[in-house]
Amino acid sequence: MADATKIEWTDATVNFWWGCTKVGPGCDHCYAETQSNRFTPGHWGVGAPRRKIASAGKLLNRLDNDYAWWAADAQIGKLHPNLRRRVFVQSMSDLFDLEVPLEWFAEAWGKIVQCDRLDIQIVTKRISAVEKRLAAIGVNTWPKHAGLMITVVNQAEFDRDVPRLRSLKRRMSLPWIGLSAEPLLGPIVGDFSDLDWIIVGGESGRGARPMHPDWARSIRDQCAAAGTAFFFKQHGDWIAFYDRDIDDPDWRRCPRVDDQMGRGAERYHNLAGGTGFHGERVLAMRNVGKAKAGRLLDGVEHNAMPRAA
Repeated sequence: MADATKIEWTDATVNFWWGCTKVGPGCDHCYAETQSNRFTPGHWGVGAPRRKIASAGKLLNRLDNDYAWWAADAQIGKLHPNLRRRVFVQSMSDLFDLEVPLEWFAEAWGKIVQCDRLDIQIVTKRISAVEKRLAAIGVNTWPKHAGLMITVVNQAEFDRDVPRLRSLKRRMSLPWIGLSAEPLLGPIVGDFSDLDWIIVGGESGRGARPMHPDWARSIRDQCAAAGTAFFFKQHGDWIAFYDRDIDDPDWRRCPRVDDQMGRGAERYHNLAGGTGFHGERVLAMRNVGKAKAGRLLDGVEHNAMPRAA
Protein backbone atom coordinates (compact mmCIF):
# COMPACT_ATOMS: atom_id res chain seq x y z
CA MET A 1 0.00 0.00 0.00
CA ALA A 2 1.57 3.26 -1.11
CA ASP A 3 1.03 6.64 -2.73
CA ALA A 4 3.31 5.37 -5.51
CA THR A 5 3.50 1.93 -7.10
CA LYS A 6 5.36 -0.16 -9.65
CA ILE A 7 2.08 -1.42 -11.14
CA GLU A 8 2.17 0.08 -14.61
CA TRP A 9 -1.54 0.82 -15.03
CA THR A 10 -2.17 2.75 -11.82
CA ASP A 11 -0.66 5.59 -9.80
CA ALA A 12 -1.19 4.37 -6.24
CA THR A 13 -2.58 1.42 -4.27
CA VAL A 14 -4.71 1.36 -1.13
CA ASN A 15 -5.60 -1.79 0.82
CA PHE A 16 -8.18 -1.78 3.58
CA TRP A 17 -7.18 -5.35 4.48
CA TRP A 18 -4.84 -8.13 3.38
CA GLY A 19 -5.87 -11.71 2.81
CA CYS A 20 -8.09 -13.72 0.50
CA THR A 21 -9.17 -17.21 -0.58
CA LYS A 22 -8.08 -18.68 -3.89
CA VAL A 23 -11.02 -19.14 -6.26
CA GLY A 24 -9.55 -20.05 -9.65
CA PRO A 25 -6.48 -21.08 -11.66
CA GLY A 26 -5.23 -17.51 -11.83
CA CYS A 27 -4.82 -17.60 -8.05
CA ASP A 28 -2.46 -20.60 -8.00
CA HIS A 29 0.70 -18.51 -7.63
CA CYS A 30 -0.80 -15.46 -5.97
CA TYR A 31 1.77 -12.66 -5.60
CA ALA A 32 -0.26 -11.05 -2.83
CA GLU A 33 -0.21 -14.22 -0.74
CA THR A 34 3.54 -14.57 -1.23
CA GLN A 35 4.16 -10.97 -0.20
CA SER A 36 1.79 -11.16 2.76
CA ASN A 37 3.41 -14.33 4.07
CA ARG A 38 6.77 -12.57 4.26
CA PHE A 39 5.41 -10.27 6.95
CA THR A 40 2.33 -11.73 8.62
CA PRO A 41 1.37 -15.22 7.38
CA GLY A 42 -1.95 -16.86 8.00
CA HIS A 43 -4.41 -14.59 6.18
CA TRP A 44 -5.12 -16.76 3.12
CA GLY A 45 -7.74 -19.46 2.81
CA VAL A 46 -11.24 -20.32 3.96
CA GLY A 47 -11.76 -19.26 7.55
CA ALA A 48 -8.40 -17.47 7.82
CA PRO A 49 -8.69 -14.07 9.52
CA ARG A 50 -7.97 -11.14 7.22
CA ARG A 51 -5.54 -8.46 8.38
CA LYS A 52 -7.14 -5.02 8.68
CA ILE A 53 -5.01 -2.04 7.64
CA ALA A 54 -5.86 0.81 10.02
CA SER A 55 -4.18 3.52 7.95
CA ALA A 56 -5.98 2.79 4.65
CA GLY A 57 -8.74 5.35 5.08
CA LYS A 58 -6.28 8.10 5.96
CA LEU A 59 -4.16 7.30 2.91
CA LEU A 60 -7.14 7.42 0.56
CA ASN A 61 -8.20 10.73 2.09
CA ARG A 62 -4.70 12.13 1.64
CA LEU A 63 -4.58 11.05 -2.00
CA ASP A 64 -7.96 12.69 -2.54
CA ASN A 65 -6.92 15.88 -0.74
CA ASP A 66 -3.67 16.06 -2.71
CA TYR A 67 -5.66 16.63 -5.89
CA ALA A 68 -4.59 20.28 -6.13
CA TRP A 69 -0.83 19.69 -6.35
CA TRP A 70 -1.32 16.55 -8.46
CA ALA A 71 -3.30 18.56 -10.99
CA ALA A 72 -0.71 21.33 -10.97
CA ASP A 73 2.11 18.90 -11.71
CA ALA A 74 0.04 17.32 -14.48
CA GLN A 75 -0.50 20.71 -16.12
CA ILE A 76 3.23 21.32 -16.38
CA GLY A 77 3.74 17.92 -17.92
CA LYS A 78 5.20 15.91 -15.06
CA LEU A 79 2.25 13.52 -14.73
CA HIS A 80 -0.49 12.10 -16.92
CA PRO A 81 -2.71 14.88 -18.28
CA ASN A 82 -6.18 13.81 -17.10
CA LEU A 83 -5.52 15.65 -13.80
CA ARG A 84 -6.88 12.78 -11.73
CA ARG A 85 -4.88 10.21 -9.84
CA ARG A 86 -5.66 6.56 -10.53
CA VAL A 87 -5.90 4.47 -7.37
CA PHE A 88 -6.11 0.67 -7.38
CA VAL A 89 -8.12 -0.40 -4.32
CA GLN A 90 -7.38 -3.82 -2.79
CA SER A 91 -4.28 -4.90 -4.69
CA MET A 92 -3.60 -7.40 -1.88
CA SER A 93 -7.08 -8.87 -1.59
CA ASP A 94 -10.58 -8.75 -3.09
CA LEU A 95 -12.96 -5.95 -2.14
CA PHE A 96 -15.94 -8.32 -2.45
CA ASP A 97 -14.49 -11.18 -0.41
CA LEU A 98 -17.49 -12.53 1.54
CA GLU A 99 -15.26 -13.70 4.39
CA VAL A 100 -14.30 -10.14 5.29
CA PRO A 101 -16.35 -8.64 8.16
CA LEU A 102 -19.23 -6.61 6.75
CA GLU A 103 -18.30 -3.56 8.83
CA TRP A 104 -14.84 -3.53 7.22
CA PHE A 105 -16.43 -3.56 3.79
CA ALA A 106 -18.89 -0.81 4.72
CA GLU A 107 -16.04 1.39 5.97
CA ALA A 108 -14.00 0.80 2.81
CA TRP A 109 -16.95 1.48 0.52
CA GLY A 110 -17.77 4.69 2.35
CA LYS A 111 -14.24 5.98 1.78
CA ILE A 112 -14.31 4.97 -1.89
CA VAL A 113 -17.55 6.91 -2.43
CA GLN A 114 -16.25 9.91 -0.47
CA CYS A 115 -12.96 10.30 -2.38
CA ASP A 116 -14.48 11.40 -5.68
CA ARG A 117 -11.48 13.39 -6.94
CA LEU A 118 -9.71 10.09 -7.63
CA ASP A 119 -10.20 7.59 -10.43
CA ILE A 120 -10.82 4.43 -8.41
CA GLN A 121 -9.91 1.11 -10.02
CA ILE A 122 -11.50 -2.03 -8.54
CA VAL A 123 -10.58 -5.55 -9.67
CA THR A 124 -12.55 -8.56 -8.42
CA LYS A 125 -12.70 -12.31 -8.98
CA ARG A 126 -16.15 -12.37 -7.35
CA ILE A 127 -18.49 -10.61 -9.78
CA SER A 128 -21.45 -12.65 -8.49
CA ALA A 129 -20.93 -11.22 -4.97
CA VAL A 130 -20.85 -7.51 -5.88
CA GLU A 131 -24.57 -6.73 -5.60
CA LYS A 132 -25.04 -9.02 -2.60
CA ARG A 133 -22.28 -7.27 -0.71
CA LEU A 134 -23.56 -3.80 -1.53
CA ALA A 135 -27.13 -4.73 -0.66
CA ALA A 136 -25.94 -6.01 2.71
CA ILE A 137 -24.83 -2.47 3.60
CA GLY A 138 -27.91 -0.83 2.08
CA VAL A 139 -26.30 0.42 -1.14
CA ASN A 140 -27.84 0.15 -4.62
CA THR A 141 -25.86 2.78 -6.53
CA TRP A 142 -22.33 2.92 -7.95
CA PRO A 143 -19.95 5.91 -7.71
CA LYS A 144 -19.28 7.69 -11.00
CA HIS A 145 -15.54 7.92 -10.32
CA ALA A 146 -14.98 4.15 -9.92
CA GLY A 147 -14.59 1.50 -12.59
CA LEU A 148 -14.91 -2.25 -12.15
CA MET A 149 -12.75 -4.97 -13.67
CA ILE A 150 -12.95 -8.72 -13.32
CA THR A 151 -10.07 -11.15 -13.51
CA VAL A 152 -10.45 -13.48 -16.50
CA VAL A 153 -7.56 -15.83 -17.26
CA ASN A 154 -9.04 -18.24 -19.82
CA GLN A 155 -12.01 -18.81 -22.12
CA ALA A 156 -14.12 -20.57 -19.49
CA GLU A 157 -13.87 -17.62 -17.10
CA PHE A 158 -14.64 -15.17 -19.92
CA ASP A 159 -17.76 -17.09 -20.93
CA ARG A 160 -18.95 -17.40 -17.32
CA ASP A 161 -18.23 -13.95 -15.88
CA VAL A 162 -18.34 -11.37 -18.68
CA PRO A 163 -22.15 -11.67 -19.10
CA ARG A 164 -22.46 -11.04 -15.33
CA LEU A 165 -20.24 -7.97 -15.62
CA ARG A 166 -22.26 -6.58 -18.52
CA SER A 167 -25.51 -7.16 -16.68
CA LEU A 168 -24.16 -5.40 -13.59
CA LYS A 169 -23.05 -2.42 -15.66
CA ARG A 170 -26.58 -2.02 -17.03
CA ARG A 171 -28.33 -2.40 -13.69
CA MET A 172 -26.02 -0.15 -11.66
CA SER A 173 -24.83 2.26 -14.40
CA LEU A 174 -21.12 1.56 -13.95
CA PRO A 175 -19.07 4.27 -15.69
CA TRP A 176 -16.63 1.77 -17.18
CA ILE A 177 -15.86 -1.94 -17.02
CA GLY A 178 -12.95 -4.09 -18.06
CA LEU A 179 -10.98 -7.31 -17.79
CA SER A 180 -7.70 -8.09 -16.11
CA ALA A 181 -6.39 -11.02 -18.13
CA GLU A 182 -3.41 -11.61 -15.87
CA PRO A 183 -2.02 -14.15 -15.67
CA LEU A 184 -3.30 -15.03 -19.14
CA LEU A 185 -3.40 -18.84 -19.15
CA GLY A 186 -5.07 -19.55 -22.47
CA PRO A 187 -6.58 -18.02 -25.61
CA ILE A 188 -9.68 -15.83 -25.22
CA VAL A 189 -12.03 -15.07 -28.11
CA GLY A 190 -15.26 -13.18 -27.65
CA ASP A 191 -17.29 -10.00 -28.02
CA PHE A 192 -15.27 -7.08 -26.62
CA SER A 193 -17.50 -4.34 -28.04
CA ASP A 194 -18.90 -2.99 -24.76
CA LEU A 195 -15.80 -3.55 -22.64
CA ASP A 196 -13.89 -0.35 -21.96
CA TRP A 197 -10.47 -1.71 -20.98
CA ILE A 198 -8.49 -4.95 -21.10
CA ILE A 199 -5.19 -5.51 -19.32
CA VAL A 200 -3.13 -8.49 -20.47
CA GLY A 201 -0.10 -9.95 -18.72
CA GLY A 202 1.88 -13.14 -18.40
CA GLU A 203 2.73 -14.72 -15.06
CA SER A 204 5.89 -13.97 -13.11
CA GLY A 205 7.42 -15.29 -9.91
CA ARG A 206 7.97 -18.75 -8.57
CA GLY A 207 6.22 -21.43 -10.63
CA ALA A 208 5.24 -18.97 -13.37
CA ARG A 209 3.42 -20.52 -16.32
CA PRO A 210 4.24 -19.43 -19.89
CA MET A 211 1.93 -17.17 -21.88
CA HIS A 212 1.84 -17.89 -25.60
CA PRO A 213 2.35 -14.47 -27.26
CA ASP A 214 -0.36 -15.29 -29.82
CA TRP A 215 -2.91 -15.16 -26.98
CA ALA A 216 -1.93 -11.57 -26.27
CA ARG A 217 -1.83 -10.71 -29.98
CA SER A 218 -5.34 -12.06 -30.46
CA ILE A 219 -6.74 -9.94 -27.61
CA ARG A 220 -4.85 -6.89 -28.91
CA ASP A 221 -6.41 -7.33 -32.36
CA GLN A 222 -9.89 -7.97 -30.95
CA CYS A 223 -9.59 -4.80 -28.86
CA ALA A 224 -8.57 -2.79 -31.92
CA ALA A 225 -11.58 -4.09 -33.87
CA ALA A 226 -13.97 -3.34 -30.98
CA GLY A 227 -12.52 0.05 -30.04
CA THR A 228 -11.54 -1.23 -26.59
CA ALA A 229 -8.51 0.18 -24.76
CA PHE A 230 -5.70 -2.41 -24.62
CA PHE A 231 -2.93 -2.38 -22.03
CA PHE A 232 -0.12 -4.92 -22.26
CA LYS A 233 1.43 -5.18 -18.82
CA GLN A 234 4.14 -7.81 -19.33
CA HIS A 235 5.16 -11.09 -20.93
CA GLY A 236 5.86 -12.52 -17.49
CA ASP A 237 8.91 -14.67 -16.85
CA TRP A 238 8.71 -16.58 -20.13
CA ILE A 239 9.47 -15.40 -23.65
CA ALA A 240 9.62 -17.17 -27.00
CA PHE A 241 13.05 -17.62 -28.57
CA TYR A 242 12.24 -20.09 -31.36
CA ASP A 243 9.13 -20.14 -33.54
CA ARG A 244 8.89 -23.39 -35.44
CA ASP A 245 6.55 -21.93 -38.06
CA ILE A 246 8.91 -19.04 -38.82
CA ASP A 247 12.43 -20.03 -37.85
CA ASP A 248 12.45 -23.59 -39.17
CA PRO A 249 9.50 -25.95 -39.79
CA ASP A 250 11.78 -28.95 -39.46
CA TRP A 251 11.20 -30.05 -35.85
CA ARG A 252 14.53 -31.94 -35.83
CA ARG A 253 16.37 -28.60 -35.84
CA CYS A 254 14.31 -27.02 -33.08
CA PRO A 255 16.46 -26.35 -29.98
CA ARG A 256 16.28 -28.99 -27.30
CA VAL A 257 14.32 -27.87 -24.28
CA ASP A 258 13.74 -29.20 -20.78
CA ASP A 259 10.49 -28.36 -18.98
CA GLN A 260 11.58 -29.86 -15.67
CA MET A 261 14.03 -27.12 -14.73
CA GLY A 262 13.48 -23.86 -12.86
CA ARG A 263 14.49 -20.34 -13.85
CA GLY A 264 16.54 -20.32 -17.00
CA ALA A 265 14.75 -23.46 -18.15
CA GLU A 266 13.24 -23.88 -21.58
CA ARG A 267 10.09 -25.64 -22.71
CA TYR A 268 7.90 -26.14 -25.74
CA HIS A 269 4.57 -24.33 -25.68
CA ASN A 270 1.72 -24.61 -28.17
CA LEU A 271 -1.29 -22.44 -28.89
CA ALA A 272 -3.64 -24.61 -26.84
CA GLY A 273 -1.46 -24.17 -23.77
CA GLY A 274 0.18 -27.56 -23.85
CA THR A 275 3.89 -27.96 -23.13
CA GLY A 276 4.48 -30.77 -25.58
CA PHE A 277 6.22 -30.30 -28.91
CA HIS A 278 3.18 -31.26 -30.98
CA GLY A 279 0.27 -28.96 -31.70
CA GLU A 280 -0.45 -25.65 -33.41
CA ARG A 281 1.99 -22.71 -33.27
CA VAL A 282 4.67 -24.48 -31.25
CA LEU A 283 7.22 -22.15 -29.68
CA ALA A 284 10.35 -22.83 -27.72
CA MET A 285 10.03 -20.72 -24.57
CA ARG A 286 12.73 -19.66 -22.14
CA ASN A 287 12.38 -18.46 -18.55
CA VAL A 288 14.38 -15.23 -18.50
CA GLY A 289 12.55 -13.35 -15.74
CA LYS A 290 10.03 -10.52 -15.96
CA ALA A 291 12.51 -7.69 -16.43
CA LYS A 292 14.25 -9.26 -19.42
CA ALA A 293 11.02 -10.44 -21.02
CA GLY A 294 9.74 -6.86 -20.88
CA ARG A 295 6.50 -5.16 -21.93
CA LEU A 296 6.87 -4.89 -25.70
CA LEU A 297 4.43 -6.86 -27.83
CA ASP A 298 5.83 -7.11 -31.35
CA GLY A 299 8.04 -4.13 -30.58
CA VAL A 300 5.23 -1.89 -29.33
CA GLU A 301 4.37 -0.77 -25.78
CA HIS A 302 0.60 -0.69 -25.29
CA ASN A 303 -0.61 1.71 -22.58
CA ALA A 304 -4.21 2.56 -23.50
CA MET A 305 -6.58 3.55 -20.69
CA PRO A 306 -10.40 3.51 -20.62
CA ARG A 307 -11.98 6.68 -22.00
CA ALA A 308 -14.21 7.09 -18.97
CA ALA A 309 -11.29 7.23 -16.52
